[in-house]
Amino acid sequence: MTIPAPGQCGDMVQIRAAVSELDHEIIRMLGRRLDYVREAVRYKPDEESIRNPDHWERFFADRRQWAVEAGYDAAVIEAMYRKLYEYTVHVQLELH
Repeated sequence: MTIPAPGQCGDMVQIRAAVSELDHEIIRMLGRRLDYVREAVRYKPDEESIRNPDHWERFFADRRQWAVEAGYDAAVIEAMYRKLYEYTVHVQLELH
């Protein structure tokens, strides 16, 4: 499906369809991201390397900056990525 620009939507049905398609794409991309998360375990010898707080603080700061650049609320994006972090650690610890 080609997603129309927001201003090209003629009604709420089109807007909802576009948002649903974007959400679907985001979820597919998160699935792809998870493939990399799982693969990363091969390069992490222990739990400390999985949790690696120094990496994650820089990671969150980068995402906050990207949010600002995209005109999105940085706190919302950071909260989403902190949830992803929790899940990432959980997945990697289970695989380790």
